[in-house]
Amino acid sequence: MAKKNFRDKGALQIFISGHRNPDIDSLAAATALAALRSRHGGNKYIPLCPGILPDRAKYLFDRFKVPYPITRNDVYIQIKDLFSKVPVICGEIPLFQAVEKLREARLSRLPVTDNTGKFLGMLSGMALLDNLLSVGGSGDSGSGLTGRVVYSSAALIRDVLEAEVLSGEDLTAEQDFEIYVAAMSADSFEQHLPTCSERLAVVVGDRPDIQRLVAERKIKLMIVTGQRPVKQDVLELAQANKVTLIATKLDSAAAIRRLRFSVPVRCALRQDDEELIIAPEDRIRDVRRRVLDYYEDIIPVVDGNGMYVGALLKQTLHEPPPYRMILVDHNELDQSLPGAEEIPVIEVVDHHRIGMMPTAVPIRFTGDVVGSTCTLVAQMYRSAGERLTPEMAGLLLGGIISDTLLLKSPTTDAADCRMCEWLEKVCGVTKEDLMAELCRIDSPLAVKPADEVISGDRKDYTDGALRFALSQVEESNLELLHQRREELAARMRDVIKTEALDFFGLLVTDAVRGNSELLIIGDRAVRHSLPYRSDDDELFLLPGVLSRKKQLLPQVLAVTASLQEKA
Repeated sequence: MAKKNFRDKGALQIFISGHRNPDIDSLAAATALAALRSRHGGNKYIPLCPGILPDRAKYLFDRFKVPYPITRNDVYIQIKDLFSKVPVICGEIPLFQAVEKLREARLSRLPVTDNTGKFLGMLSGMALLDNLLSVGGSGDSGSGLTGRVVYSSAALIRDVLEAEVLSGEDLTAEQDFEIYVAAMSADSFEQHLPTCSERLAVVVGDRPDIQRLVAERKIKLMIVTGQRPVKQDVLELAQANKVTLIATKLDSAAAIRRLRFSVPVRCALRQDDEELIIAPEDRIRDVRRRVLDYYEDIIPVVDGNGMYVGALLKQTLHEPPPYRMILVDHNELDQSLPGAEEIPVIEVVDHHRIGMMPTAVPIRFTGDVVGSTCTLVAQMYRSAGERLTPEMAGLLLGGIISDTLLLKSPTTDAADCRMCEWLEKVCGVTKEDLMAELCRIDSPLAVKPADEVISGDRKDYTDGALRFALSQVEESNLELLHQRREELAARMRDVIKTEALDFFGLLVTDAVRGNSELLIIGDRAVRHSLPYRSDDDELFLLPGVLSRKKQLLPQVLAVTASLQEKA
């Protein structure tokens, strides 16, 4: 019989993310592209912020009243992304009802919880059979199919037998019942009954003599079968002696069979020390092997408080991931959020070199030699004839002027200028005024610890055998670099040692005056080969240099290539 599909897949979720160490351009581009793509189709587009939202980006989003992108430190697929909402069995219901749930679900086993949702265990057909076949004692006193003891309550027995309560109190109290069937004469049956009546339950048909005997003996529970009326004197005697009396339309044989299934589910659970339990935050990559090797195909998902949250069906691990990725302002996975390699990339919007791995299927790729990814996204709106809101136009304008340093960077293209002019008209703010606002936001060197300064906008590179990092911050006061030089240099040395880098450079750029200074720590040969003026061999003056990608990086790569050729 085919299994039901309990996983609610819903709309496909598509993450749109820039590179690690996010900047305004990547964040604004991701957000604006998500808004554009969301206008068509039923997919859900989610802009991401890979890490901490930078102060200036936060100001820009607040300035134009645009919600922040969702902060994520990785996009590893987790158990909570894949688990299913299978039916849950309450541990308080009788096995009879649980068996029906198992049958309807058409699954090998189902989770069991208490009334608060706390996970108790898993109930399977095999575990149920094992419980029912357990003799549990000598002779006929066991609790299995060959024994007479059933742990239950009058209320559960009533429900399983679809019976009516004619007399009795405290129906919910649970206990061991020793089941006896009145298939003898009254005299013989009386001799057969134990003297202690507190644990006895008697199944009797239309036998008024035995019914009176049971009531007189103050037997704990009397079950009258066959849907025959109970005589009034028997009923009054049962009430007087506090005998719980229930009547069912089932015959005695059917009633006896069902009694075995009146046990509360929680009492029938098999304790399995090897039960595999996973947490919703577990990463699929970390538990995949354990799940696939496990002998069961339904794995309970339980949180840190012991509460059941769902179940992972083993077959789900063979299905496509539940997400897709769109990369903006980068196209190489080693610059993406950790975990991006597990998610199919369906689109790229970028203005950098193409260094991405081949894709299994064709994807949409938008790339051009412009100064900002926001320029490309703005062009998408314009070419598609889509209306651009003033808020989104302001966001895109901020992305362009921040990445092109107010159109002064050598990376600036005529398309950047055209889009800026259009966006200014739509949002009602000039690029000069917006840049001035952004520059007034607290400077990184004035307020941030050294670790955040050197890692905030960091790019890592490998050239042959050399590994290095180049970070960049924008500052209106380069004197702050001189004041914090030793502190920054010390932290850069720590990173070089920890990450086994050859050198680390920090480019501090004054976009207003069009100059930069470079603090570089590490490889002495590299420092001595740089074509920049320096008062010492670690701090260099770079007049007219604004772009790390277009101006600084080519010079550094030329130096590293030359040094390796000579080695």
